[in-house]
Amino acid sequence: MTILFYTTFSDAKIWKKEIKKQFKNEKIVSIDDKKNYKKVKYAIIWNLPDNILKKLTNLKIIFSQGAGVDHILNLPSYKQTPIIRLKDPAMGDRMSNHALSQILNFQLNLKKYSHYQGIKKWVDDIESYAPLENNKLTIGILGVGFLGKHVANSLKKLDYKVIGFKKNKAKKNYGFKIYDNNLNQFISSSDVIISILPSTKETTNFINKKFLSKMKKKSLLINVGRGNTLNEKDLILHLNKQKNFYSSLDVFQNEPLPKSSKLWSHPNVTITPHVASITIVKSAVKQMHLVYQKYKKGKIISDVKLENGY
Repeated sequence: MTILFYTTFSDAKIWKKEIKKQFKNEKIVSIDDKKNYKKVKYAIIWNLPDNILKKLTNLKIIFSQGAGVDHILNLPSYKQTPIIRLKDPAMGDRMSNHALSQILNFQLNLKKYSHYQGIKKWVDDIESYAPLENNKLTIGILGVGFLGKHVANSLKKLDYKVIGFKKNKAKKNYGFKIYDNNLNQFISSSDVIISILPSTKETTNFINKKFLSKMKKKSLLINVGRGNTLNEKDLILHLNKQKNFYSSLDVFQNEPLPKSSKLWSHPNVTITPHVASITIVKSAVKQMHLVYQKYKKGKIISDVKLENGY
């Protein structure tokens, strides 16, 4: 079998080495191997150019290098080839740790203490800065897919109150309260909202002026999903009006985040460069190889619902 590997990840060499190790009996080719395009039946990709996808006429499966699949679905030449998105528990652990770090930063007022450190001011106003206990904070998970459920369950173990939101009626028991089609109550009930929304037409600018206005005046918004789900201009306006509102952003409309963005210098914003759930290469490729083996035995189910866009 011939497998095409293409990525824009900076650790491409590490990926290729691990793919060759796991898929040791298969031929691994790059987009430079034009003579092999018709032989390619599998592709492990991230941000594959559309003009290349168009030439892969015998493609049977596309493996996404991450949890997101919009980089595939948005290609004009995509023709409903089954997509396997990455569902690696190790990624869930990393995202859970990232989310927890930002919650604690908010919960323990560390952002404010960092400010006072910068001006060399000792502030011991316990009444104003006393942290809430875990069970007094309600964490809202916006997007309860694979990663969302993983984050939710990790936080539940630490005694946080966890709720979730789904646009459709929940058909199963998630182990925590789900607000389906009741977005307003979900927003107003949350002290912290963690957005793990996918990128679709419906989720573009989902978190906007109207959404933000319904959040508590003292609250935290964490975005670890997709950058285009948040209207950054609306967020900056909201931050300027609400001095006790905070935001932790790992994804952005344009990446790298332009130096001209006002988000960089806002005192109530924490910025990380799309690192909340960095893929663990060895674990990820192993997951892909397991799916590949199932396919060879005639067992393959695409876990991407094309009608939903994720």
